[in-house]
Amino acid sequence: AQPLMSTTSSMTNAQMLEQHSWAVIGDVLHPTKPARAVAERLEAVGKTVLRVNPRATPASDPGGVLFKNLRDAHAANKVDVIDLIINPRDGLIQMQQAAELGIKAVWIQPGAGSDEIRTLCKENDISVYEGCVLIETPGGH
Repeated sequence: AQPLMSTTSSMTNAQMLEQHSWAVIGDVLHPTKPARAVAERLEAVGKTVLRVNPRATPASDPGGVLFKNLRDAHAANKVDVIDLIINPRDGLIQMQQAAELGIKAVWIQPGAGSDEIRTLCKENDISVYEGCVLIETPGGH
């Protein structure tokens, strides 16, 4: 049987973790949300992290560190890998932008994936890995 994704263009989770610039999409400033822990862990292991929250407001982002969408984040600093940790409906919108921008790798946290997202990625030759950054990086539990 043929693999679903082409092995020549598909990036493994280990290869994704070698990339430097990550966009974490989710509730990245909320103190008790996993998205914040993921963003902080990636920074702790030396990554450049762009925080994306489509629902950001001036009140929720007093420091002005959030991007409202992937397009703005990518314009500020080229994104190598997306960490998707948001509901799949919002995630699909951001992944449509990823396809337009030519971003070729997404790490989908548990609960953030959908068949629509996986299909979009397959059609646009975007490597997909589904797992938890907090478990698979140094310092993980």
